[in-house]
Amino acid sequence: MTKPPKTCIYVCNTCRPEGFVGDDEDRPGAVFARALLREAQGQGLTEQIELKAVNCLSVCKRPCTVAVSDAGKFTYVIGDLEPERDTAAVLEFVMKYREAGDGITKWRERPEVVRKGTVARIPPVGHDAAPVTSIVTRPDSDETT
Repeated sequence: MTKPPKTCIYVCNTCRPEGFVGDDEDRPGAVFARALLREAQGQGLTEQIELKAVNCLSVCKRPCTVAVSDAGKFTYVIGDLEPERDTAAVLEFVMKYREAGDGITKWRERPEVVRKGTVARIPPVGHDAAPVTSIVTRPDSDETT
């Protein structure tokens, strides 16, 4: 039997609050990445998830930020995370995300920090089912439907 693919958590390792002074390895994003790895190892989740550092997810006003992604699923971008407080909540969300066929989890079942911190939910390329609909331009006007 083939193992399901790992869900990827992209961690912005350059995240830092405005006015941060310090070395790159001390930036809250880098600290969050290390803390998330420790938490995943402690929970025995390294076979289900893959952690990757990204040099900027462009959500600079909401550090720390992660993106949760899997093949054929919606991608979530989540900000306002605290390095030592929110790692377990992110992993709880990721496990629910893995169970959801399209990646869309029930809002009320997400940890509070994920509900409040969700910046975006991005459909996978080629997704044509709800909640996505096509925008069609009528040939005789500039109106869209």
